Amino acid sequence: MSDQPRPKRGRVTSARKQRDELEESQTRTKEWLTSQTTRAIKLRSKDKEFHGLERELVNLQAKMLRDYEISKDIKHPRDVGNVRETLLRNFFIETRLLPRKFSVSETSIRAASTSGHLSNELDILFYDALDSFTLMQRHDVYEVLPVEYCYGAIQVKSKLTKAELKSAFNNIASFKRLKRMQDNRPVVTFGNERIEHNGFGIIFAYDTDLDWITIAREFESHANSYERNALPNALFILSKGFFMYGNEQFSSIFNSHIESHETLKVSGHPDHQGYCLYQLYETVFSLLRCTRLQSAHPKNYFRLPLTAGKYSYEYSFGGFAEFGKCEEHGDFSRLYTPTKLEKIITWCQTAEPINWIKANDIAYGKAGDDFEAYARQPGDVRIYNPENLPLTEILVHDAPFLHEGKEIIGKALSYDVISSEGLMIFIPYYYQVTEQLVQSCPKCQRKTKAKRTGNQG
Repeated sequence: MSDQPRPKRGRVTSARKQRDELEESQTRTKEWLTSQTTRAIKLRSKDKEFHGLERELVNLQAKMLRDYEISKDIKHPRDVGNVRETLLRNFFIETRLLPRKFSVSETSIRAASTSGHLSNELDILFYDALDSFTLMQRHDVYEVLPVEYCYGAIQVKSKLTKAELKSAFNNIASFKRLKRMQDNRPVVTFGNERIEHNGFGIIFAYDTDLDWITIAREFESHANSYERNALPNALFILSKGFFMYGNEQFSSIFNSHIESHETLKVSGHPDHQGYCLYQLYETVFSLLRCTRLQSAHPKNYFRLPLTAGKYSYEYSFGGFAEFGKCEEHGDFSRLYTPTKLEKIITWCQTAEPINWIKANDIAYGKAGDDFEAYARQPGDVRIYNPENLPLTEILVHDAPFLHEGKEIIGKALSYDVISSEGLMIFIPYYYQVTEQLVQSCPKCQRKTKAKRTGNQG
């Protein structure tokens, strides 16, 4: 007998034991039901060449799982990912199971919004190729489409992990958050026809080492970190089954249902008969048929606003105000961070609006009572002025001018004008400096930070 100590076994908790028993039970059930389904299909195939989509989709699922296993021979992660995206993409393209008006992207792609926001890279995008137009393309490997012509997206994962699930949530959210232009065309519906106005997003994986309960819990926990309109419509794992959001009464793949539930519950549907691919196909088909697209024109995308997180903003003087000049490093972008812009917007939303001509009159020391002029040039603005300083001190400053060959000191405007969240906002240079609202030269900032770090060391 060996004197070596026996390795200690980890204690199996009752919860872990229950999970293992559930997995084993589901495996046995799946093996038996799959066998029954396969035998029935074989018998029907002896009598008829075609007897429904069941055989086609069951065979396609089995083939896709075999191809997935074969692709494990590929060593480079990026190549593996590309192959597995292609397997699912080809399912939608080559089988011709979708009406031809629903186009499927043939490479990874992005969607853009007139708000200036861009989605993350999307593995598979369904769009209207007949009416859409490409905003940007680079050698058939990078393409951007207007979100108005996009139905929905699928993010493809090889083997689902907690980290990969989080990544897929982020990519789907980046697509579903894109704001679409409002379309005032009348909607004609027939009977109980469903109309969904926003795009859909689905997460797809071939396999996972996570057990069924863990997947359900992860899918539910992520729902608390995203807005309802940014959540995926479903999660499919080809080797196991699929998950949807719902409430105590029912679950649904439709955006309007997901967004209307007070509390979200996850419903899981194990695949016991090899029907998971069919369920994915049926889900995509249903979402494509009910998603209503909008229309756009190239002029809507000609010059997009700047973005700061979820916000969009535009300088009223366009490109002339968008950049500053550093004596050492040259031009740099004058950008607002999401935190700073939100601070400005939040304050201005409760500020008293004022006619823009009147504001300038007061700044130059006038009475501000030229009501006829204000009526001729209407337009209210909000002035960011948390210290409630006189407009004469923050909207103008002393500046040298040439007059008849002589330099004189006069008053010059001392603020930027941006539009954001439906507001026209005057932002005085005084606050831009004292509150560091606008980013300065990034190279100078890095240089200063490195110097401070060095001194501390």
